[in-house]
This record gives sequence, structure tokens and C-alpha cells, in this order.
Amino acid sequence: MSEEEITQQMKRLLYLIAEYSKLDGKYGVLSIKELPVKTLIFKGIRDNIFDYDYAPQSLMYIDNRRYLNVSQEGVDDLEDLRELGYIQKIRLATKRHNYIYSYSLTPEGIQYLQSIPIDDKNAIDQFINCTCGNLYDIVVLPEDVVLTCDKCNIKINTEITEIEDVKYKSAPAALKTRLTVERGVENQ
Repeated sequence: MSEEEITQQMKRLLYLIAEYSKLDGKYGVLSIKELPVKTLIFKGIRDNIFDYDYAPQSLMYIDNRRYLNVSQEGVDDLEDLRELGYIQKIRLATKRHNYIYSYSLTPEGIQYLQSIPIDDKNAIDQFINCTCGNLYDIVVLPEDVVLTCDKCNIKINTEITEIEDVKYKSAPAALKTRLTVERGVENQ
């Protein structure tokens, strides 16, 4: 992938990571864990910030496996940003010796921030900042991941753990395979 192929979604994702990696106005100082990034991507889809699809996926969640709504397109864009050298993916070990990942900006990513259109930056700023101007904290709770603002006492449920029921129709199908035909077994 080349720099010319960076999509609007990727620019917004890069800026989102940049804002959460900022400390005292300097980008790339902090990192943001993978679960909060996936949560923000999902919430961003729901809030029309990102144009991705999502589906349930089994992931580690507080040392247990749990189904979460995850966007594979968003994860793919993270990998593309990493391959371009704009973000780095850091592997971390938990207390229980499980591995998780974290993302932060590289110097190249910090430099690229200047070329992101102001409309995309404003869309992300409105999405990740409370009305008071503070960046939302991302808190992983046993029941869900929430965005919080302590100053305003706001708690927003992201619903990443709420798997939707999708209606579908099914009908029995009788399949013939080489094995069933050779054995004389039909319609099973």
C-alpha cells in the first residue's frame, strides 16, 4: 500500500489513535490498547464516523473469551497503517501471562497528521471528546466497555458486547456427495 491509497477511514483512524497517544500536547507519547481501539471503531460505526461493517468475534475480554462486535475492515486498516509505518503495534503481557496489543504513533505518523483534512479531524474530535472538551476515558467493565467523562459525570455504554440477533431463514437440504453415493446412502 502506498501513501496515495490512504482512505478517509484510515486518516480518521490515525487521528483517533493520535489523540489517545497525546500527552501534554505531544503526539506518540502514550499508547492505546487494542480493545479500546476496537471499541472506538465499533462505536464510530454506530455514530456514522466510520464506514465499516462489523460482526461478532470471540476475543479475550478481562481474561475470558467473549463475543464482541468487531470490524475486520477496521482491523485491516490498522494493519495497513502499521505497514505504512504510521503506527506501531506493541505486544504486552498481562499479569496472567496473556498477550495483548497496544498502538501508538511513529514519527512518520505524527508528521502525516498535518495532511489530514480538518473536517476529518473535527469529526473525530466531536466523537471522542465530551461537550466540556475533555477526551473520553475508555473503561473496560465486566458487562461492557464505556466512555466516561469524570468532569461531567457522563457514562456512555458502547454496546460492543451486545450481539445482535440477525433474522435468517433456513431450510433442510439433501446433499449428495461422492461418499454418500458410493455407500448408497441418500438424503441424509
